[in-house]
Amino acid sequence: MTRFVLYSHDTYGLGHFRRCSLLATGLVGADPTNEVLIITGSPRAQSFTLSERVDCVKIPAVTKDDGGAYQPRKLGGDIGELIDLRSNLIWTTVASYQPDVVLVDHSPAGMGGELRRLLTGLDRLPLRPRMMLGLRDIVDEAGRVDRDWQRHGIWDLLNYYDEVLVYGDPSVTTTAQELDLESNTRTMVSYTGYVAPTMPEPMVDEPFVLVTPGGGGDGQALLRRYLKAVEAGALGSMRSLIVTGPLLSSGRRAELLLRSQRLPSVELIEFSERMRLLISSATCVVSMAGYNTVVEELAAGTPALLVPRSRPRLEQRIRASRLAAVTPVEHCPAEFLSPERIRNFLESSPRNSNQPAGVDLSGVAGAVGRLCQNDLHERSPANA
Repeated sequence: MTRFVLYSHDTYGLGHFRRCSLLATGLVGADPTNEVLIITGSPRAQSFTLSERVDCVKIPAVTKDDGGAYQPRKLGGDIGELIDLRSNLIWTTVASYQPDVVLVDHSPAGMGGELRRLLTGLDRLPLRPRMMLGLRDIVDEAGRVDRDWQRHGIWDLLNYYDEVLVYGDPSVTTTAQELDLESNTRTMVSYTGYVAPTMPEPMVDEPFVLVTPGGGGDGQALLRRYLKAVEAGALGSMRSLIVTGPLLSSGRRAELLLRSQRLPSVELIEFSERMRLLISSATCVVSMAGYNTVVEELAAGTPALLVPRSRPRLEQRIRASRLAAVTPVEHCPAEFLSPERIRNFLESSPRNSNQPAGVDLSGVAGAVGRLCQNDLHERSPANA
């Protein structure tokens, strides 16, 4: 049996937990004795069904304010106290569970540096796990990432990791390539391909446009502009299904629901456990450019118009631009999302196309292969 811990800090959206749960399914599918424990701060982890032999430890949730600063989502006190609490819970979980492998998603030091205690205390564990870091294709604008990593000592912390897994296709420029991780750290760097699920077969139903801002915490601009396009007649009689995401504020959801109720062709819901089926079945998708949503659109071959956010990070805008150059997706910054742009996208989108992705989408298999290396049995006590 191999034990895995997947750390998913999850401060704002649902993407990190979704990616971790997908990888967890791949890990237990690769070997019937494997088991996975996900440590997550996601406020909606309970909304997702986990595979057998996969469980999670929920740590207190954090969110971001309009300036991108972390703050407690539910609990009182300041963010420093909450980081200390989360750090202690992570340390205790790893020390008690004694995993063979720890995979950290996206954030080398964890939210607010909460993984420093674990990384610097590896030698105090009964057995040292293999430490793996998984990075998205795009973290942010490379210069900003470099400055942040220098300011917070991340470059030095990378040396505590045994390997970095880049969840992207090296033929599409990644942040890891721009930072030249392979030359600037002692840590091995591997490219897995984009971490995409196997998408379900589409439903046979009437044509519809799916609109999704992912988790929805910052999706109001996309949804307001889309409803404006429907109100202007840009979609004709085409049906629209809008999934706001569970993290959209109740006030903004009420505003959008009121507008949608005046439009017979629009259905607005908060959340669906069948998002992959909806993406596969849609005539086309209008979405933001979060990692998981984009790779699901590419895996399904569904025509997609990406409307990336640009605050507090440029990650989505960079991803949308680079993928639009090599895949069938289109992109449009939110400030230019007019009724005419939506109408043109809908009219130009091929029907029942199942468009080829144009990039490597085998990231689940690629990551699982690196995580399940045969040298795990050689693990020795940390202080040996």
